[in-house]
Amino acid sequence: MDLKALKYFVAAVDAGSITGASKQCFVAQPSITIAINKLESEFDTVLLTRHKKGVTPTSAGQQFYQHSKALLNQAGSMFDYFNPQQSRQTITIAVQADISLVYLKRLMSQLQQHCPQWLLHLTSDSSADIYLGSDYPNDYLNCDSKKSLATFHPLWQDQYYLIIPNNHALSFKTHVTLEQLHGVAMIERRQCNNMCLLMDYMRELQIERVASVDTEEWALALVEQQIGLLLAPLTTEQLEHENYTAIPISNITGVEKIERQVGITLASNRLQQPDFMALINRLLCPNRN
Repeated sequence: MDLKALKYFVAAVDAGSITGASKQCFVAQPSITIAINKLESEFDTVLLTRHKKGVTPTSAGQQFYQHSKALLNQAGSMFDYFNPQQSRQTITIAVQADISLVYLKRLMSQLQQHCPQWLLHLTSDSSADIYLGSDYPNDYLNCDSKKSLATFHPLWQDQYYLIIPNNHALSFKTHVTLEQLHGVAMIERRQCNNMCLLMDYMRELQIERVASVDTEEWALALVEQQIGLLLAPLTTEQLEHENYTAIPISNITGVEKIERQVGITLASNRLQQPDFMALINRLLCPNRN
């Protein structure tokens, strides 16, 4: 029995889909499927029910899930016992203010997958070993940021959406015009540099700014409380939500499609360290492993 296969199975149950497990483990979907199929064959038991929306564990699969998590935790404890913290390398990670925690969870999961023996330390210091952030048009970057962008490695890409509370009159529409947004209550994300570009489209609409926040989670929470509308990028995990409707920015007449890349920038003092760069290469090129 392969511990890696157990990790893939647990990830599929946690994510509710093979696609989600693939993103969480940072491996190709066929690798997840093959590993789970081997487990089912090895134990002669159907562990997952496959359906259009993803996967759910069978009754046997739920028991197998609990045992798998316990076994993985025990394996991790054994590793920690025979590899004391004092001898483990540390990776420091900082996160750009407006980046969703969804991305931090993905990055942490991938780092743990590829380097379980390393300690991961979250910090507010922008000079961390790994800086999780986004790219922006050059017009919005200062000199230091432009220098950092040269080492920016994209990992994910999101589209911007108009996010509407479900009680709003526009929530039933799939396309809207700028005129329909005249005077609406809008939540501002102060840390989003693309906000300047978006607001250029709406300068004449006399929108009402009802709140100003720093993080995506806070902004979405205000939408859920029906405080106002929001312009923001959404991850696949955030797209389907019972409390709001998301319309792609390109579905607003007269507004061009806007996207954001999320990735990592590396500290210059780490670029010549073989162990660290080997880890980064596994993150950036998972299919080579």
